[in-house]
Amino acid sequence: MYKNASYKEKYAALDEWLPSIIEVVKRDLKNEHLRKDLAFIKKYFSSKNPQKISTDEMVEAYRRALADESNANELGEFITARWLLKHSELYEHFERELSQISPDFTALDEIETEAAKEIVSGSVQSFGALPTYLFAVLNSVVFPSDIFHQLQHHAREEHGKQKEEATISQERQSLDNMQRSFEAEIARTTDKYEKKIAGLQKKYITDTENLKKQIAALQRKLNEKQ
Repeated sequence: MYKNASYKEKYAALDEWLPSIIEVVKRDLKNEHLRKDLAFIKKYFSSKNPQKISTDEMVEAYRRALADESNANELGEFITARWLLKHSELYEHFERELSQISPDFTALDEIETEAAKEIVSGSVQSFGALPTYLFAVLNSVVFPSDIFHQLQHHAREEHGKQKEEATISQERQSLDNMQRSFEAEIARTTDKYEKKIAGLQKKYITDTENLKKQIAALQRKLNEKQ
Protein backbone atom coordinates (compact mmCIF):
# COMPACT_ATOMS: atom_id res chain seq x y z
CA MET A 1 0.00 0.00 0.00
CA TYR A 2 2.89 2.35 0.80
CA LYS A 3 5.76 0.45 -0.81
CA ASN A 4 6.23 2.97 -3.61
CA ALA A 5 4.71 5.95 -1.85
CA SER A 6 6.67 9.19 -1.74
CA TYR A 7 7.33 11.02 1.51
CA LYS A 8 4.81 13.62 0.42
CA GLU A 9 2.17 10.89 0.10
CA LYS A 10 3.14 9.25 3.39
CA TYR A 11 2.98 12.45 5.39
CA ALA A 12 -0.27 13.43 3.71
CA ALA A 13 -1.70 10.10 4.92
CA LEU A 14 -0.35 10.77 8.42
CA ASP A 15 -1.40 14.41 8.58
CA GLU A 16 -3.65 14.02 11.63
CA TRP A 17 -0.73 12.51 13.54
CA LEU A 18 1.89 15.00 12.41
CA PRO A 19 1.82 16.79 15.81
CA SER A 20 2.75 13.48 17.48
CA ILE A 21 5.62 12.94 15.04
CA ILE A 22 6.95 16.49 15.37
CA GLU A 23 6.72 16.31 19.16
CA VAL A 24 9.11 13.33 19.11
CA VAL A 25 11.70 14.89 16.76
CA LYS A 26 11.33 18.63 17.48
CA ARG A 27 14.67 18.83 19.28
CA ASP A 28 16.43 17.27 16.28
CA LEU A 29 14.65 19.69 13.96
CA LYS A 30 15.67 22.70 16.05
CA ASN A 31 19.25 21.63 16.69
CA GLU A 32 20.01 20.20 13.27
CA HIS A 33 17.66 21.21 10.48
CA LEU A 34 16.68 24.71 11.54
CA ARG A 35 20.19 25.60 12.68
CA LYS A 36 21.50 24.91 9.19
CA ASP A 37 18.61 25.86 6.91
CA LEU A 38 18.34 29.62 7.35
CA ALA A 39 16.26 29.95 4.18
CA PHE A 40 13.67 27.61 5.70
CA ILE A 41 13.53 29.68 8.89
CA LYS A 42 13.15 32.88 6.89
CA LYS A 43 10.40 31.39 4.72
CA TYR A 44 8.33 29.66 7.40
CA PHE A 45 9.23 31.43 10.65
CA SER A 46 10.10 35.00 9.59
CA SER A 47 13.71 34.54 10.79
CA LYS A 48 12.53 33.74 14.34
CA ASN A 49 15.03 32.23 16.80
CA PRO A 50 14.65 28.42 16.39
CA GLN A 51 14.71 27.88 20.16
CA LYS A 52 11.71 30.17 20.59
CA ILE A 53 9.54 28.44 17.98
CA SER A 54 6.60 26.60 19.55
CA THR A 55 5.59 23.04 18.70
CA ASP A 56 2.36 24.28 17.10
CA GLU A 57 4.34 26.66 14.88
CA MET A 58 6.65 23.83 13.89
CA VAL A 59 3.76 21.52 13.03
CA GLU A 60 2.15 24.11 10.77
CA ALA A 61 5.42 24.99 9.04
CA TYR A 62 6.48 21.40 8.42
CA ARG A 63 2.98 20.49 7.28
CA ARG A 64 3.25 23.13 4.58
CA ALA A 65 6.81 22.15 3.70
CA LEU A 66 6.01 18.42 3.44
CA ALA A 67 3.16 19.23 1.07
CA ASP A 68 5.65 21.02 -1.19
CA GLU A 69 7.17 18.62 -3.71
CA SER A 70 10.49 20.47 -3.65
CA ASN A 71 10.88 20.02 0.13
CA ALA A 72 8.97 16.83 0.87
CA ASN A 73 11.59 14.22 -0.01
CA GLU A 74 14.54 15.69 1.90
CA LEU A 75 12.49 16.78 4.92
CA GLY A 76 10.47 13.57 4.97
CA GLU A 77 13.64 11.51 4.95
CA PHE A 78 15.17 13.56 7.77
CA ILE A 79 12.08 13.46 10.00
CA THR A 80 11.51 9.77 9.35
CA ALA A 81 15.13 8.85 10.10
CA ARG A 82 15.08 10.73 13.40
CA TRP A 83 11.70 9.26 14.37
CA LEU A 84 12.93 5.73 13.62
CA LEU A 85 16.09 6.30 15.68
CA LYS A 86 13.88 7.05 18.67
CA HIS A 87 11.91 3.85 18.07
CA SER A 88 14.80 1.41 17.61
CA GLU A 89 13.07 -1.37 19.59
CA LEU A 90 10.09 -1.13 17.26
CA TYR A 91 12.41 -1.35 14.26
CA GLU A 92 14.11 -4.41 15.75
CA HIS A 93 10.72 -6.06 16.30
CA PHE A 94 9.73 -5.61 12.66
CA GLU A 95 13.14 -6.62 11.38
CA ARG A 96 13.04 -9.83 13.41
CA GLU A 97 9.48 -10.70 12.39
CA LEU A 98 9.93 -9.86 8.71
CA SER A 99 13.22 -11.78 8.53
CA GLN A 100 11.32 -14.92 9.53
CA ILE A 101 9.10 -14.45 6.48
CA SER A 102 11.99 -13.73 4.11
CA PRO A 103 15.69 -12.99 4.66
CA ASP A 104 15.35 -10.38 1.91
CA PHE A 105 12.16 -8.85 3.33
CA THR A 106 12.70 -5.58 1.47
CA ALA A 107 11.87 -7.46 -1.73
CA LEU A 108 8.45 -8.56 -0.47
CA ASP A 109 5.47 -7.19 -2.39
CA GLU A 110 2.84 -7.97 0.25
CA ILE A 111 2.79 -9.92 3.50
CA GLU A 112 0.12 -12.55 3.87
CA THR A 113 -2.80 -11.47 6.02
CA GLU A 114 -2.31 -13.98 8.84
CA ALA A 115 1.39 -13.25 9.13
CA ALA A 116 0.64 -9.51 9.06
CA LYS A 117 -1.91 -9.92 11.86
CA GLU A 118 0.66 -11.68 14.04
CA ILE A 119 3.28 -8.99 13.46
CA VAL A 120 0.79 -6.21 14.18
CA SER A 121 -0.60 -7.95 17.26
CA GLY A 122 2.84 -8.39 18.81
CA SER A 123 3.86 -4.83 18.00
CA VAL A 124 0.66 -3.26 19.30
CA GLN A 125 0.94 -5.24 22.51
CA SER A 126 4.55 -4.13 23.06
CA PHE A 127 4.61 -0.61 21.61
CA GLY A 128 1.02 0.55 21.06
CA ALA A 129 -1.20 0.91 18.00
CA LEU A 130 -0.18 4.44 17.05
CA PRO A 131 3.62 3.88 17.00
CA THR A 132 3.02 0.64 15.09
CA TYR A 133 0.88 2.38 12.50
CA LEU A 134 3.29 5.29 12.10
CA PHE A 135 6.20 2.90 11.70
CA ALA A 136 4.36 0.78 9.13
CA VAL A 137 3.56 3.80 6.98
CA LEU A 138 6.88 5.62 7.34
CA ASN A 139 8.90 2.46 6.76
CA SER A 140 6.70 1.25 3.88
CA VAL A 141 5.86 -2.10 5.46
CA VAL A 142 3.99 -4.14 2.85
CA PHE A 143 0.89 -5.02 4.86
CA PRO A 144 -2.33 -5.74 2.97
CA SER A 145 -4.61 -2.70 2.70
CA ASP A 146 -7.23 -4.17 5.08
CA ILE A 147 -4.55 -4.62 7.76
CA PHE A 148 -3.51 -0.99 7.31
CA HIS A 149 -7.12 0.16 7.62
CA GLN A 150 -7.65 -1.89 10.80
CA LEU A 151 -4.39 -0.63 12.27
CA GLN A 152 -5.30 2.94 11.39
CA HIS A 153 -8.63 2.51 13.18
CA HIS A 154 -6.92 1.18 16.32
CA ALA A 155 -4.33 3.96 16.15
CA ARG A 156 -7.07 6.57 15.97
CA GLU A 157 -8.87 5.02 18.94
CA GLU A 158 -5.67 4.84 20.96
CA HIS A 159 -4.72 8.41 20.12
CA GLY A 160 -8.20 9.60 21.13
CA LYS A 161 -7.92 7.86 24.49
CA GLN A 162 -4.46 9.32 25.05
CA LYS A 163 -5.73 12.84 24.35
CA GLU A 164 -8.70 12.27 26.67
CA GLU A 165 -6.41 10.97 29.42
CA ALA A 166 -4.06 13.92 28.91
CA THR A 167 -6.99 16.33 29.23
CA ILE A 168 -8.19 14.62 32.41
CA SER A 169 -4.65 14.68 33.79
CA GLN A 170 -4.30 18.40 33.03
CA GLU A 171 -7.65 19.14 34.65
CA ARG A 172 -6.68 17.10 37.71
CA GLN A 173 -3.34 18.90 37.87
CA SER A 174 -5.13 22.24 37.60
CA LEU A 175 -7.47 21.30 40.43
CA ASP A 176 -4.55 20.11 42.54
CA ASN A 177 -2.74 23.40 41.90
CA MET A 178 -5.85 25.36 42.85
CA GLN A 179 -6.25 23.32 46.02
CA ARG A 180 -2.59 23.82 46.99
CA SER A 181 -2.91 27.55 46.28
CA PHE A 182 -6.10 27.73 48.35
CA GLU A 183 -4.53 25.82 51.23
CA ALA A 184 -1.43 28.03 51.09
CA GLU A 185 -3.62 31.15 51.17
CA ILE A 186 -5.56 29.80 54.14
CA ALA A 187 -2.29 29.02 55.90
CA ARG A 188 -0.97 32.53 55.24
CA THR A 189 -4.23 34.12 56.42
CA THR A 190 -4.38 31.90 59.51
CA ASP A 191 -0.77 32.68 60.37
CA LYS A 192 -1.40 36.41 59.86
CA TYR A 193 -4.41 36.48 62.19
CA GLU A 194 -2.83 34.15 64.72
CA LYS A 195 0.09 36.57 64.96
CA LYS A 196 -2.31 39.50 65.18
CA ILE A 197 -4.31 37.77 67.93
CA ALA A 198 -1.10 36.86 69.74
CA GLY A 199 -0.03 40.50 69.55
CA LEU A 200 -3.39 41.69 70.88
CA GLN A 201 -3.27 39.12 73.64
CA LYS A 202 0.20 40.24 74.66
CA LYS A 203 -0.95 43.88 74.64
CA TYR A 204 -4.01 42.93 76.71
CA ILE A 205 -1.86 41.19 79.30
CA THR A 206 0.57 44.14 79.42
CA ASP A 207 -2.26 46.68 79.69
CA THR A 208 -3.94 44.59 82.39
CA GLU A 209 -0.73 44.38 84.42
CA ASN A 210 -0.19 48.13 84.09
CA LEU A 211 -3.78 48.77 85.14
CA LYS A 212 -3.36 46.54 88.19
CA LYS A 213 -0.21 48.45 89.15
CA GLN A 214 -2.05 51.77 88.72
CA ILE A 215 -4.95 50.54 90.87
CA ALA A 216 -2.52 49.30 93.52
CA ALA A 217 -0.73 52.67 93.54
CA LEU A 218 -4.01 54.54 93.91
CA GLN A 219 -5.06 52.22 96.68
CA ARG A 220 -1.84 52.92 98.56
CA LYS A 221 -2.38 56.67 98.22
CA LEU A 222 -5.92 56.34 99.54
CA ASN A 223 -4.70 54.29 102.47
CA GLU A 224 -2.01 56.86 103.25
CA LYS A 225 -4.59 59.72 103.26
CA GLN A 226 -6.77 57.79 105.65
